[in-house]
Amino acid sequence: MRSSNPIFTNLEKTTFSNSAETATKTGITIKTIILLLTTLVTGFFSVQIATALPEPVLYAVLIGSGILAFIAVMLATFVPKTALVMSIVYALLQGFVYGLITWILESIFPGVAVTALLGTGTVFTVMFILYNTGLLRGSALLRSVVLGSLLTFIVGSLILSVTSLVNPGFIESFYSFDLAVGISLFLIVIGALMLTLDFERAENVVNMGLPKSAEWNVALGFMITLIWIYYNILRLAVTIMARNNN
Repeated sequence: MRSSNPIFTNLEKTTFSNSAETATKTGITIKTIILLLTTLVTGFFSVQIATALPEPVLYAVLIGSGILAFIAVMLATFVPKTALVMSIVYALLQGFVYGLITWILESIFPGVAVTALLGTGTVFTVMFILYNTGLLRGSALLRSVVLGSLLTFIVGSLILSVTSLVNPGFIESFYSFDLAVGISLFLIVIGALMLTLDFERAENVVNMGLPKSAEWNVALGFMITLIWIYYNILRLAVTIMARNNN
């Protein structure tokens, strides 16, 4: 069963050299924790790094970090053997970008950082329990729902973006607090379902007997989904706090 995460779907298409050691759940867990800690530590020190840079340079670094993070994911996706290096690069870059963004938002909306972190951890824990107890498992139907929802959201966002360029007042005419909250909740649910598919794919990687190096691919796949969930919980928290402050 395929995952919605390209990192996982490309693993089974890759030919690895024979290895005595194969991927294990423990190895995947350790590597995922390494990437999470790398992201958190980089995020913690991102403010110190940012304050040492001139403003124009900082903006260039933020844009460059986003582009490089995307390139790192693409390389790890299509050349899985590079996942060890690319996953560390991705964790460092995303830690810097989201650490700085979170710090800025925290200065405006105190408590938003803790809310986003706890929210992401809660979603992961709940989905992990649901998956391991068998209450929620990956399936072809679930994958179709997730991919269909993502495609609909992306196409809709592109249409709205183009429309707003032609008619800037169009989005303002129907955009509301309830709609913003609804969109964020929808994307968080999609992220949670993506985790279920990721758990399924990670288990398949272990059962297929893929080599130890594939653990980095799996860990990176989890990181991509967790960053997605964190971002949308952060956006939801900011939306609600901004409404309460007005």
